[in-house]
Amino acid sequence: MKNVTKNDVSFNVSDDKQFAYFWHTVFPNHWEDFTFEVLDHFLHPDRNYLDIGSWIGPTLLYAASLAKQSFGVEPDPVAYEALKANIELNQELKEKITTINKAMSFKSGTMNLYKRTRFGDSSSSLVRSLSDDFQPVSVSTLKDLVSDYQITDLSLIKMDIEGGEYLLIPAMRKYLKRYKPPLYLSLHPEFLKSSMKKRCPNSSEKKLQKAYFKKVKKLIQSLDMYDYIYLSSSERIEKSKLVQALLKNDNPIELLFTTTSFNLKQS
Repeated sequence: MKNVTKNDVSFNVSDDKQFAYFWHTVFPNHWEDFTFEVLDHFLHPDRNYLDIGSWIGPTLLYAASLAKQSFGVEPDPVAYEALKANIELNQELKEKITTINKAMSFKSGTMNLYKRTRFGDSSSSLVRSLSDDFQPVSVSTLKDLVSDYQITDLSLIKMDIEGGEYLLIPAMRKYLKRYKPPLYLSLHPEFLKSSMKKRCPNSSEKKLQKAYFKKVKKLIQSLDMYDYIYLSSSERIEKSKLVQALLKNDNPIELLFTTTSFNLKQS
């Protein structure tokens, strides 16, 4: 067992060899600092938190110290077992965490979860990219998930699902438009592009670019209920410039969608 600390929050994690490097070296050293600023700002002891793509628990365990109830969704079988093991080492937080061994997408039922290198490495996805190896997993829509687990009064939704966001976000539009919870979204354009090439190997680059543009545009249009969009630098980006900015970027990018204006660094 190892105790780890981020900002003023500490919790215990397993010393599992597969994840030891992350907990010992990556997590303490400015890993996703902006993500934790977002958690610090939005999470509240009287409201709930939804973590879609919890992996082995760095954001979920952190959030459990700040939110009323934290719901963690993770379909990867290896990551999910590690997540549960880590939660068991934190009895004071355990009652405040609900784990859900599912993926989320545009439908409920069963879909294939593809590994990228190996399961548990934080890159498994519903979109097939580098590997053809998959495992069937249970899948839920947001509508079914909030109904089944009685999830209400969310102060924040965090989503990091390795390309699956392009399938899920349009299906969430009705819920997001009604409740407008702050949304912290990780986009993985390279995953989507790799998947499109793999599915359509004979398509021209121009045709693939056109299809990719439609996917990006649909995702952003599905989030038009939010007035403010922030980059991980905490700088605001205008809606009119977002699609073009995303089309020029193949690296993962984090975006915060909110209905209120604020300077996150000073919040």
